[in-house]
Amino acid sequence: MRVGDLGLSKVKCQTLISGGVRGTLPWMAPELLNGSSNLVSEKVDVFSYGIVMWELLTGEEPYDDLHYGAIIGGIVSNTLRPAVPESCDADWKSLMERCWSADPAERPSFAEIVNQLRIIAASLPTKGQAQ
Repeated sequence: MRVGDLGLSKVKCQTLISGGVRGTLPWMAPELLNGSSNLVSEKVDVFSYGIVMWELLTGEEPYDDLHYGAIIGGIVSNTLRPAVPESCDADWKSLMERCWSADPAERPSFAEIVNQLRIIAASLPTKGQAQ
């Protein structure tokens, strides 16, 4: 598994984000938007990864019907997360929702994410196998 960036990468240990908010709004963790933290951390990236998991599931862009003010307010107040389709696998949903937890300490590490994705993949029927 690889985590990439769009040119805004920083050394993750105790690196400050300076010069205001940086990133792409729908994928930003609440602690970056509400000013409670301006440190780069794995947990900030895990939040974004959870949103990417939702994109992979739905093929949609998060919050595409909302203006930026509503997105910021909803993420910061922890009342806005993408709607999960009922057809979503329970294990995928659980992992995705843990990734976008309001509390960074409750978000899994990328090592945990990789392990959970391996478990999910192992439970899928192999190609050509009846479901």
